[in-house]
This record gives sequence, structure tokens and C-alpha cells, in this order.
Amino acid sequence: MKKTVLISALISIVVCLNLTAATEDGGYAGAFLKMAIEARPAAMGGAYVGFSNDAAGQLYNPAGLQTITTRIFSSSYRLMKLDRKMGFISMVLPTRLQSALGVSWLYAGYGDVEGRDKAGFLSGEMISSNEHVFGVSFAKRFVPYLGLGVKLNFYLKKHAGISANSIGIDLGGLLHIDSLFPYGSMEYKAINDIQVGGTIKHIAAKYPWEEEDVDLAATRTDEFPMAFALGASFKTFKRKLLVAADLEKNTKQSFLVRLGAEYFIDRGLRIRSGVNDGTLTAGAGFSFELDRVMLVINYAFVNERVDEGSDHIFTLDLNF
Repeated sequence: MKKTVLISALISIVVCLNLTAATEDGGYAGAFLKMAIEARPAAMGGAYVGFSNDAAGQLYNPAGLQTITTRIFSSSYRLMKLDRKMGFISMVLPTRLQSALGVSWLYAGYGDVEGRDKAGFLSGEMISSNEHVFGVSFAKRFVPYLGLGVKLNFYLKKHAGISANSIGIDLGGLLHIDSLFPYGSMEYKAINDIQVGGTIKHIAAKYPWEEEDVDLAATRTDEFPMAFALGASFKTFKRKLLVAADLEKNTKQSFLVRLGAEYFIDRGLRIRSGVNDGTLTAGAGFSFELDRVMLVINYAFVNERVDEGSDHIFTLDLNF
């Protein structure tokens, strides 16, 4: 009975919050990075900065990698309409003294479209556009209550026969509030595993474009807006319910609010829901052990926004 009441309350809160209006989107370099790709954080509304304790931490807060104790291979794909594509592959390796190393590849693009000449007639050439982000992350817990992380990104964009690339840096921190209290004193509290995180992303990232043809020679630089985020999370109901909230601001947009929750039911089954800047999200995950390898299957549903259609995200994690 308590579980039913709790789940109903969470759904009601999420539906009410989803009625709020969404803020502006797009129109700048790296705008696609706002789109969730890992199913677990996507289902939780993208509220992930305050813990980031799996491979998705490379996208949200690299400092969270220092909590990982097993090797993780993760692969995600986002099903989208309008012939758009998005995928993510990553690997996390725990190293010595509460630290971890991660590598990742994020891909986004759309299918070929027919090109046209200056008069507007079909040229017979097919045009495509795609973007890649290759990353290397490292995180370490320097003292019991503080972990820090850094991610080095290589950005590459190809569009209509021209390309641009850049290097950028993400920085993150994660404060373990429970560790500030005497050992064991928070173990049986109503709320525990309290964490607060912060990130600065896309430092120095930009796309320098250079195009030359018979009639045109142009140079332009598109800078990535730096993004600043604060997040917090905690567990309650004997650690069966995880609640998280994020506040994000980049140099091109207004503040974004993200809220999410994850509830552990039983036998590795978890349900999730959230609100990402006014957009409803939901999903579930299931984990099971197979020959000393833990398989984790996650799914997320992202509600329709700006008439683009609803998206579905699938993630497979191997923990070994």
C-alpha cells in the first residue's frame, strides 16, 4: 500500500510540473549536447549532476566516476523522428585509490538530403551533417567527503563538405555530505547518501569554420556556450528511493530546472520519472547477473517537444 501511494504521488507531481513552459532551445554550437542519450538520466529528467555514479557521469559530472568500483561498458541509442540519429559508447575503468578513468564517443547526425545549386535546382549531390564528441575522463576522491573530475573533449563537426574541430574541457566536483558526519551516524536516518555536485562544461570549445570556393572565401568561429550546473541528490525509504534535482545555466540560455526520481522495486527492477525543463520523462531499468557479468538494461521515454515527436532511449550496460 505504501509503495502504491508513493508512486502515485511521484507521478502526480511530475504531471503537474510538466505543465510549465519550456525555455528556448538551439541555435548555437553544440546545442545537440543538451539532448539526453543515456536512458537512466534521461528517464530522471536529466537530474544527474548530484550523483552521476555510472558511465553516464562522463556526460553529466565526471567527478561521479570516482564512486565506480567495477568496469563498465555502456552503449546507448536514441530513436528519433525526422531521420535524426544519436548514439553513445563508453568504457569506465576503476583505478587505484578511489579513482577511475573513462573514455567515450558521442555521435549525432541526420541522413542524407538532396543538395541544390544557387538557382535552387537539384545538384545531384547528397548532403549530410554529423557531429562527434570523443572524451577522456578522470576522477578521484581526494578526501572522504570530496571527489573531483575532469573530462577532455575533442569535438568534430562535418556539414555539407566542410568540417571544424575543437578541444574543450569539462570540470566537476562531488561533495559527499554524509562523510562530513561521524562514521555511521547517518546510516539509519530517514534521509541519507546526500550528495551535492557542480560542473563547468565546454571550457574553450569552439568551431572555427573555413570555406573556400570560386565565389566565396569565409572564416567564422562558433563558440560553445559554457554551461554551469549545480545538483543535489539523496536517498530515503531505506535507500529504495533516489531523488535528484539540478539547476543549469549556460551563456546563451535562461536557467533550466531538472527534477527526477528512481524507485527500486525488487529483483533488480527500477522505475524512474522526471521533468526536464517542463518536459515529462519516464522509464525503467532491469539488472541481472549472467556468468559473473551484471547486465543492466535501461529504457527512457522523452515526451514530445516542439512538434518533434516523442523519443525512446535504450541503454545496455555490462558491469564486470
